[in-house]
Amino acid sequence: MADKRFQKRTLRGIWLGKALEEIRVEAGLTARDAAAHIRRDPSSVSRMEDGRIPVSEEVLDGYLDMCGITDPHRRADLATIRRDAAQSGWWDGYKGDVVATLMDRAWIESKAVSIRSLEMNSLPGLLQTPAYAEGVMRLVDPSSSDVDIARWLEVRMTRQHILTRHDPIGLVSVIDESLLQRVVSERVVMKAQLDYLLEASERQNVELRVLPSSAHAGVTGSFEVFDLMDPYPEVAYVGTPAGDICVEGPTVEVLSRAYDRFLAASLDPAASRGLIIAERDNL
Repeated sequence: MADKRFQKRTLRGIWLGKALEEIRVEAGLTARDAAAHIRRDPSSVSRMEDGRIPVSEEVLDGYLDMCGITDPHRRADLATIRRDAAQSGWWDGYKGDVVATLMDRAWIESKAVSIRSLEMNSLPGLLQTPAYAEGVMRLVDPSSSDVDIARWLEVRMTRQHILTRHDPIGLVSVIDESLLQRVVSERVVMKAQLDYLLEASERQNVELRVLPSSAHAGVTGSFEVFDLMDPYPEVAYVGTPAGDICVEGPTVEVLSRAYDRFLAASLDPAASRGLIIAERDNL
């Protein structure tokens, strides 16, 4: 019977496994060759390259030696990914309560240098008040229990610490104008949420830009682009009706260019603050 501890893959585990497979293939070796070299069975090699089981330091070194990887920078990068794949974070305490994709997102946020987001469906998750976030969650899934909502809120609020820690990430968020007018829950909740946006916009690491409704006809999707610490690639999360999906490679470049267009069409920070103030005062 398969060891159930290793059935759920994490994004960092997948990245490591993909890297191992790539260097093995580049070296012209088969999975059976690798298994013989590191003294594992071929099925273990397949599971490691699929990101389903952890990779020890000894096994990684064996892979790199076997494949002739001598570049110290490349070896160091892979060693970093291996350590990160094995480490736990605060999000692991919620494994039984939230989907694995949210655990991956929390990890990505912990490795981010900056985030660029286009918000078309709700105000930025990293800048939501507990009451606003609860309102959004209940709208998205009215069947959620109070216990489930409470656990999701804990995760959401803990994720926000990346903006206020001693080395905060940078956040530039382009927000659809209609979100400032769309009352979630009650007016008092929405007013407090807009007050919080104004407060957050005063931080040096946070920039809010309002996108006039007339500037994005036909655009409905939200997305976030993450600039990550070395050695990780730039990634993005795209909102879909079935949940957010993580994308890499050329798709991220396409989203980055689209983001730049929306940023150019948005109001500057001062004008954006003025509009937020006006909408708050209208509540």
